[in-house]
Parts: sequence; structure tokens; C-alpha cells
Amino acid sequence: MKSILRRLVAPVILILITVAGSAQRKMIDGLLRDSTTLFPIGNGTITNSTISKTVKSNNNGYFKIEAGPNDFIYASAKSYRFDTLKYSLMFTDTITIYLSFSGNVLPSVTVKGQYSRYQLDSIARKKDFDESRGTVQKTLSSDHPSGFGLTFNLDKVFKKKYRNQGSETRTFSLLEKMEYINYRFSPNLVAYFTGYKGDKLKDFMSLYTPSFEWLRRHPSNEDVLYYINDKLKLYKATAGK
Repeated sequence: MKSILRRLVAPVILILITVAGSAQRKMIDGLLRDSTTLFPIGNGTITNSTISKTVKSNNNGYFKIEAGPNDFIYASAKSYRFDTLKYSLMFTDTITIYLSFSGNVLPSVTVKGQYSRYQLDSIARKKDFDESRGTVQKTLSSDHPSGFGLTFNLDKVFKKKYRNQGSETRTFSLLEKMEYINYRFSPNLVAYFTGYKGDKLKDFMSLYTPSFEWLRRHPSNEDVLYYINDKLKLYKATAGK
């Protein structure tokens, strides 16, 4: 009789424990940040491994995920070391997870026969861009039915998807320039050599981030470091800091 009762009671207790644990779970707000610059990390992956739920951080580093006491939360992002935490009700309403940068703060020098991280990323972005927009149609084509002369492509002129291709290409080119600037003059690099973080780092970078053209004319790491040093002196003199 006792063994029968045990077999009946055990599942009930297990269910009650599970329900109690689930009842304590709630949606929590979180921020994913760079541990050096304190800048937000966008498109990071946050996973509650206890309940197998995964979310992404937005451009401001913000995310929302379900969690309860003793749940394990993993956070990761491209170019950063992953980190974990064990959630507790003692945490504040918004948890902040800091990830440390995994790469060298100095951009790698391109060696013959090899590509830098920026170049490899750029190649991948270009491939994705070409695939997403399809084949670019030419306004003038040499493929004339008679075998010579030029053909005027009316589809290129009148169809919206073709009219937008020029704008999309210019946008892609602008984004590539921004990626190059961020690669050569990254927040981690500037933070490392200035010691600035957070709002102070943002202020310095908004004032002194060099142009794409300047960086192309000054391809070495030393050029960028001398530039940071010169601008740091100017910043301290003008800001009185």
C-alpha cells in the first residue's frame, strides 16, 4: 500500500515543484554592453539555457527574456568572448551583461596572399548584397538582335525594382565606408589609447572620427595612433580635461 502511495505522490510532487519554479519566472529587461567602452552591443545572442529560450539584442543593446531563480543565461556576440550568469531575484529590474572584446584593438596588417578581417567581412557582405538584389540590369545593352548597335532597356527605366538598384548600390557603398572607418578607428582602439569610456568616449569620437578618405590616405596603424594622440591633446586643451 505504501509503495503504491509513493508511486502516486512522487509525480504530483514533481509537478508541483515544476509549476512553482515556472510561476517564479518572469520577463526581465537586459542590456548587453562592451566591457571596455561601455557601448551597447547590437545583434548579440542571449540564451536562457534552463528553458532553451534565445533572443537578440537590438542596436541599443536592449533585450527582453524570460528568467527565474537559478536559471543560467548565456550571452555572446561577434568579436566578443561569451559570458554567463545565474539569474537571481536579488538582481535589479534591468540586468546588464558586459562582454569583453576578443580581438586585437589594432587592425591587422594585410599580408600578401591573405585578407584582413575587414576584407573578409566585406567580401561576405558584397556577396549577400548581390544575392538579395538580384542581377543588375543595364540601361544600355550591346546585345542587339541584329548583332550590332545598342539596345535601350525600357524595363530598367520604368520598373521600380531596377530604378531602386542605383540607390541601393549607393547605400551599400556608404555602409561599406562606415564599416571601414569602424574597423580602422574602432571604439575599442580609441578607448584603449585614450582611457575614455561611455559618454566621454562618444564625445571624443563624434568630434574626431576621421573621414574614409583620410584613412585611405593613411593606411598604417601608426598613422591612426599619431592621429589619436594629436586629437587627445586638442580635446584635453579645449575641454579642459
